Amino acid sequence: MSTNSVKLFATISVIEVLRYSPSGIPILKFSVEHNSEQTEEQNRRRVTLNLDCVAFGDKAVELDRFSVGQQLFLFGFLMNKGSRSKWPIFNVQGFNNN
Repeated sequence: MSTNSVKLFATISVIEVLRYSPSGIPILKFSVEHNSEQTEEQNRRRVTLNLDCVAFGDKAVELDRFSVGQQLFLFGFLMNKGSRSKWPIFNVQGFNNN
C-alpha cells in the first residue's frame, strides 16, 4: 500500500505573492508553523514544526486571501521541493479555516 496523507492545524507564517505557471495555473507558496503536545510512549512531548507549503489552481487562489497569522486546518501530501531536493514541501489540496 502507498499512503502519503497529511492533516495539520497550523498558522501561516510567510505567504508569497500568487504567481502563475507558463500554462496559466495559479501557484501559491507559503510557510506554516504548528505547535502542539503529542503523546509518545506514554509521555507528553511539545512539538514545534515549520513547514513550507504549495497550493495549485483554485486552492492557490482561495488561500491567497489569507494573511500571516491566519490559522488553518490543511490537508494534502508531502513531496520533495524539487527533483534534486531532499527537503519536503507540503502540497496543500484543501483547507478549512473554521
